[in-house]
Amino acid sequence: MEYMDAKTIIQNTKGLNRDYLAFEYVMNIYWGCTHGCIYCYARSDYYQKNRNFECIRVKKDALRIIRDDLLKKKKRGVVFTAGMSDAYNPEEKEQNYTRNALELINAFRFGICILTKSDLVTRDTGILMDINEHSPASVNFTITCSDDETSRKVEPFVSSTSERFKAIEHLTKNGIICGVLMDPMLPYINDTKENVQEMVKMAKQSGAEYMYISTQVTMTDVQREYFYQEAEKHYPGVSEKYKERYKEYYYCRSPHGKKLWNTFVEACEKEGMRYDMRAANRLIRRKYDSVMEQTEFGF
Repeated sequence: MEYMDAKTIIQNTKGLNRDYLAFEYVMNIYWGCTHGCIYCYARSDYYQKNRNFECIRVKKDALRIIRDDLLKKKKRGVVFTAGMSDAYNPEEKEQNYTRNALELINAFRFGICILTKSDLVTRDTGILMDINEHSPASVNFTITCSDDETSRKVEPFVSSTSERFKAIEHLTKNGIICGVLMDPMLPYINDTKENVQEMVKMAKQSGAEYMYISTQVTMTDVQREYFYQEAEKHYPGVSEKYKERYKEYYYCRSPHGKKLWNTFVEACEKEGMRYDMRAANRLIRRKYDSVMEQTEFGF
C-alpha cells in the first residue's frame, strides 16, 4: 500500500444535483483502481497525472482527517463515496479504511451514499443499518451488463453481475435503499434492447428501488487508447467502428440511444421501477424531510 498526502478528504460539493445522486459532501479515501474496467474515465491523464492507475493508494492519516473534516461541518448532510476509486477495492478487505470511515460518519450522524461495483459492501451492512436509523443510507451499484460473460470482458476484476444483484438483495432485505446505475452503455457491445430489458427485470427482482441509464460512454487520451486495446481482445473490429463513427469525440453516444431510452422507460414502467432520479433522491433522502431539513436542502 502506498500513501498520499492530503489536507482534507470530505469536501463540500457546489450544490445538489437532483438529476443524479444528491449529496452535500464527497469522500475519496483511495486513489487508483484494480477493477480493470476497460471504459473507466478516471484512467485519463486529466485525473491520473501520469500515475500508475492500477496501483491503489490511500490518503495518509485518512481517519484523523475524516474525523476533523466532520467536526468542522456546520450542517449535516449526505457523504458520497466514491467517484474516483471504488471505496470497496480489494485492498479494503484488509485495510478497513472505508469501514472505519462509515463508523465515523455514523458517530457524527451524517448520511452516506455509496457507489460501488463490489459485493464487499455487504460486509458493512450493520454499520449502514445504524446510519439508516438517523440519516439517509443508500448503496448504488454500477452494473452495465445483464450477463456475467459480458461483464467479465468489460469489467474483468469486479464482482460479477450476479454477485452484485445478490448484494442488492441482501442489503434491501436489511432496509438499505439500493439503486442500479447502468452507466456507461458501450456502443456495439452492450447497447442492446435485450440487455436493457433484462437489466431492469433483474434490478426489480433484486429489490432495487430505482435505475439510472446512460446511453453513451466518454473517451479521451489514454482512456481511449486503453479501451481500443482491450475491447479488440473480445470484440475484433470494434475499435475501427469507434474511430469511424466517433473520431476524437469525447461523448460516444449509442447509435440506438433514443430507442434504448424508450425501451428503458417502457421496461421500468412495466416493472414499477423508478427511473426519475429526482423521485429517487426524495426516496433516498426521506430522513431529511423535517421542516428544518427541507429549508436547508431545498427539498
